[in-house]
Amino acid sequence: FTVEMAKTVTGNAGADALLRSLTGQNAFVKRLPDSPNYRFHHMMKACAQRDFDALPPEEQAEYRARYGRWYADRGDYLQALAAFGKCGRWDAALDVIQRDAGILLAALRPQQVLELLDCCGDRVLMEHPTALLVLMRRMFTWGQIPRMQQLKALLLESVRNHPDMTPRQRGNLLGECDLIESFLHYNDI
Repeated sequence: FTVEMAKTVTGNAGADALLRSLTGQNAFVKRLPDSPNYRFHHMMKACAQRDFDALPPEEQAEYRARYGRWYADRGDYLQALAAFGKCGRWDAALDVIQRDAGILLAALRPQQVLELLDCCGDRVLMEHPTALLVLMRRMFTWGQIPRMQQLKALLLESVRNHPDMTPRQRGNLLGECDLIESFLHYNDI
């Protein structure tokens, strides 16, 4: 991990001084040679995990959300998605899916994505029409056609319920939705 990551995740602006102090005292934190990265000794990591597990759930969720934002800001979307999933920040998870455009979703098992969809719920999904489209594409690719059709219905309702969308945004979403549907019918022939 880096100093910047430690500052972001802990919310401690003085994390750099703390890391220098721990490293100087040989307190199971070491800076890697010729690198800005640090690492914990496995004993320190175990102690930190034990202390983290003792935190109230809402505090744990906030740390995980910071962790997710850290990775999302750097384009490491799978790590961000995992962190947001662990803390139940479904809006943030869907933002990551939208930003990634579904490219890294292919690295996940279909069951993982289906579970994420179930956790999000329809209301949250409908607030993210572009993520819905991305998820529709992935469901099509995986042959999860009934789930793809459910997402299509949510997307159509979402587009109707977003009066702030420009005509161009609506057209792009609906056009791609129709394109996916046409591939589905083409494969039936």
